Amino acid sequence: MNTQISATNLPKIDRIGLYPLENSSLEFVYRNPTNVIHLFEYHGSIMIDSEVIKIEPGDITTIQSGSIYAIQSPSPGRHWCVHYCDTPNEHAPMLELPRHTRLGNSWVLYREQFQFISNLHNGSLLRSEMSPRALEARFRLKSMFLGLLNHRENTARGKRGAIVLDWDEIIQWIDQHLAETICIGSLSKLANISPASFSKKFREAHGAPIQQFITHRRINKAKILLETTTLTIYETGAAVGITDAQYYNKQFRKLTGMCPTQYRDSFRERMMVKDLSIATKDGNWGAPIEKRKPRGPRPKKSP
Repeated sequence: MNTQISATNLPKIDRIGLYPLENSSLEFVYRNPTNVIHLFEYHGSIMIDSEVIKIEPGDITTIQSGSIYAIQSPSPGRHWCVHYCDTPNEHAPMLELPRHTRLGNSWVLYREQFQFISNLHNGSLLRSEMSPRALEARFRLKSMFLGLLNHRENTARGKRGAIVLDWDEIIQWIDQHLAETICIGSLSKLANISPASFSKKFREAHGAPIQQFITHRRINKAKILLETTTLTIYETGAAVGITDAQYYNKQFRKLTGMCPTQYRDSFRERMMVKDLSIATKDGNWGAPIEKRKPRGPRPKKSP
């Protein structure tokens, strides 16, 4: 059964985050009291009710509240997860989200949306559903649902196109040249079509303009450099083709909700905390993780 949501109401977010895969077995099942949407970063399988679906990095699944599901993977991995309530009224218009969507190379755009919504929801000091940050998070989640529906229609329309492009090869070329200036002219020559046709077909296939997609790839690589290297903030920007520090900061904040320095600090903090509270069993949330108590000042030594 596809996930049914209201066509007009905003979803209410219960929790959202990037979580490690725990209990990797189709024998360990969950039944959650909320709707669930996953974005996977690993290969494996997910069983929803009695249907088993093969998943790979960039796949999205949506699950109706009350459904039974389990996840299995041959290796450790992480997935983005949103638990939310969005039940349509009996006589109100409703939408049906596809149970499984394979995003391909455009999945990086959705990952940025998950992260931005997470920053808004988890960073709100006011736990009110009507606070400005909470409302923006709910609007963006609704927009992502509509994007999934548009992606399904664009994919079906693209299969009827006369020209088939090797997007994997083009994306690989982009990733290899992120430190350089990338123009549509070079990409259209690589695809052997006109710049106008390339721009149109890229947007139809990936749901975003080519320059926006390239910016997402640059920032995504910058995030990896911030996580895994000791390069300075300026050096991480230059390594992905953004040498203007002010522009780098602006684009990074626009896509992640924080500046590069804040992102590096928050990543280091996340690596020190393991949150397993997303796991539920038999419809009940797991016990909250007990936070460490701050240490008091050390006693002074007597003279």
